[in-house]
Amino acid sequence: MSLEFVKVVEQVQTMGRYLGHRSQSQADRMALALERFYALTDLEPVRERIALVRASGVSGYRGATAAPPPCDEVLCGVGPAPPPPAQATILAVDGSQVYPDQHAAALYYLINVGLFVYYHGSGHLPDQMTQPELAYKDTLLLDRDGRLITNQTVNARRTLAEMRLLAAAAWDLRDAPRPLVALHDGGLLKYFGATDIADAQAVEQGYMETLQQLHDSAAVLAGYGDAPRSSSVISLLHLMSLPDDQVSETNLKTNGALEGLTDVALFAHVLEAGQRSALMVQNSPQNRDYKRRGDAFEIAFFYVNVAPGGRPTIVRIEVPLWVARDQAAIDALHALLVTQCAIQGRKHYPYALTRADELAYVSSAEKGELDSLIRIEMLKNQMQPETSNKLQTKGLARGSRRQHRLRR
Repeated sequence: MSLEFVKVVEQVQTMGRYLGHRSQSQADRMALALERFYALTDLEPVRERIALVRASGVSGYRGATAAPPPCDEVLCGVGPAPPPPAQATILAVDGSQVYPDQHAAALYYLINVGLFVYYHGSGHLPDQMTQPELAYKDTLLLDRDGRLITNQTVNARRTLAEMRLLAAAAWDLRDAPRPLVALHDGGLLKYFGATDIADAQAVEQGYMETLQQLHDSAAVLAGYGDAPRSSSVISLLHLMSLPDDQVSETNLKTNGALEGLTDVALFAHVLEAGQRSALMVQNSPQNRDYKRRGDAFEIAFFYVNVAPGGRPTIVRIEVPLWVARDQAAIDALHALLVTQCAIQGRKHYPYALTRADELAYVSSAEKGELDSLIRIEMLKNQMQPETSNKLQTKGLARGSRRQHRLRR
């Protein structure tokens, strides 16, 4: 045994006291947050304060603001789930990847995307497909400086592959029963400008093209975030509490007395089973870039409690403004998400996205089989597969430890 628990017990006890103190502190901060939240009954002061932030050149505010007209929903309001439409077509995509491994016999990466089509209310059997992409050429594996691409680059390319498949499916099914709901696992507001993404500009351009295709298909596009960490609404509550002369970069670097709270924690106190929050937008340079491509592409969001009762399950839903402006589309999306989450009982996750995830998942056994196939093909082409010394040493060391434990 490598961890001596006797030496850790005192630290665990100290940790317990710290967590208890933090819990009480969070309860006090939450009470203040709820007081400020329920005071947001008028949109005009919110829009005036955001206008002040933008006019004063304060660039550090990354919080929420009211969605533009005609999305004039009271920010502290909630909406119950309306009845779902009689029929709908729900497309869901998810992806997985195998990252390039310098210690493997051959250098490659794999992206596997799963698409699941659920025909709500029609009795039509679901459709499904997978789209694997094996990348092994130097042009895909190396960046401009000849270095191996990062995992972040593979992630970005996987996101683009997911959205391309979703856009193509939406176009192919544009005559299917409406609404045509297109679900993506995760948020829609993507940032591809990181320096560790090899072909960021090309990926970003491709991503925006998929948004255009989904817009042309009149799809109800939504990004489903089941573990949101955002505090954008908390940031808005902090902003609204500041006097005009204190709206500054310094005061917006933190959330002041509400620091440490998240939107999920807030809406767990606000939203009852099936309810959603008001539509809002994120104030950020990213979202402004989306808006510059066209007003319809600015990203809005709302929160939903998808649990049928008991402990809340709060998820964040991101939609482009072409969806947010359509009240019927928002109502249908809201209702269908709650209905989809109810299919799986306690899991509280859309059935269609669950199935897409199952289709996309590449197990360790499947990766092992793929590696075996690659080795066979290398041998056929008179190449001798070799595993790195480091990998072999790890295997020997771990194997010897296991043998040592058996003899004790």
